[in-house]
Amino acid sequence: MSGEKNFLSFALGDLLRRPFRTVALLFLVCALSFGLFAGSLISLSLQNGTDALSKRLGADLLVVPRGYERRTQGILLGGEPSTFYMDAAWTQRIAGAKGVRAASPQLFVATLNADCCSSPVQIVGFDQKTDFTVGPWIGSARPGPLSMDEIVIGGAVNGSVGGRFKLLGRSYAVAAKLDRTGTGFDSSVFMTLQAARRAAVDYVKKTGGAEVPAGAVSSVAVSLRDGYSAGDVEDNIGGAADAAHQKISVISAEKFVGSLSGSLRRTIGFAAALCCLLWVLSVVVLAVVFSVALNERKREFGLLRSLGATKGKLVSLVLLEAGGVSLAGGILGVGLGALLLLPSGAFLQQSLNLPYLQPSAPQLAALAAASLVLAFAAGPVSTLASVVRLCRDDAYLVIREGGI
Repeated sequence: MSGEKNFLSFALGDLLRRPFRTVALLFLVCALSFGLFAGSLISLSLQNGTDALSKRLGADLLVVPRGYERRTQGILLGGEPSTFYMDAAWTQRIAGAKGVRAASPQLFVATLNADCCSSPVQIVGFDQKTDFTVGPWIGSARPGPLSMDEIVIGGAVNGSVGGRFKLLGRSYAVAAKLDRTGTGFDSSVFMTLQAARRAAVDYVKKTGGAEVPAGAVSSVAVSLRDGYSAGDVEDNIGGAADAAHQKISVISAEKFVGSLSGSLRRTIGFAAALCCLLWVLSVVVLAVVFSVALNERKREFGLLRSLGATKGKLVSLVLLEAGGVSLAGGILGVGLGALLLLPSGAFLQQSLNLPYLQPSAPQLAALAAASLVLAFAAGPVSTLASVVRLCRDDAYLVIREGGI
């Protein structure tokens, strides 16, 4: 052991002389770091998406036709295109309900498969005069009102500002493109309520469906007055519906997001428990492997001791080999996780049908670093038992006599 360079070469040579064991250890640490990184990335993306949805909803209540609650949630969460209507008179009825500060209608129209894109997009029409949900965050990308032939596209929709976009046989100018939010809004197209009603007529012409009712709406967003609870206003709106013999449903944004957040917390907790279990199991398996390897190398260590290597050098050799394997496996696992998951955000959002917003670059870097540190630590930690045996006062005699 003449120098650090020879020492490092010796450690590397030992790993190369045992390729099967080295590859097996690399694979184990790679699986560990992949699981840590993938679990953390998905959990954080779901949390970011839920936070973005909470900010984007903007309404306290959302009134929709009864039976269309799940379709509305599908639009909000995964951008699942859907078309449905209800009586336009409900906008005024809801606006007049006790406890309602403001009510603004929206109209949902689904495009067709081959109409503009490789998959359908959701058209969302909003009333620019009364809107308080869509306009505020569209305004950051497109100040000023939209015309009948202008649209704003979501972050996941193919198109660019200043270009043209075809919807249901009609061409529109792209006035702005929004940043990704990880919600269904990413695959939606926004236009004025009047333009959306025209698009609904275009939809009927292309599909041969029933004629669109005059002034139809799909939902009414509701803002509450101070001092009124969502439950009280929901009851007031429900009472108006019963009096008019109409079938509507009221979706509470607080309950909707709260339920989603609760489910998400349980999912993240379960994922964290699995990651901890995976780390512990990996350490146990690595400890067994290194213990067996140390027994196999008792003659090698005895020879090194007889040549003057100290116990500290032998310990350093074991830690260096374990750390090298852990570092290489950790880098491979994190790299593989990034390669597979980062381009698959849209697919994961559609598969999970949940808001999914991938972390920013600094957050990704922090996740990768944390996963790499935990994976790297698994190697040295797993050698503790072997290191303790090497550091015993009688270690030299045990090694020489084949006791390890």
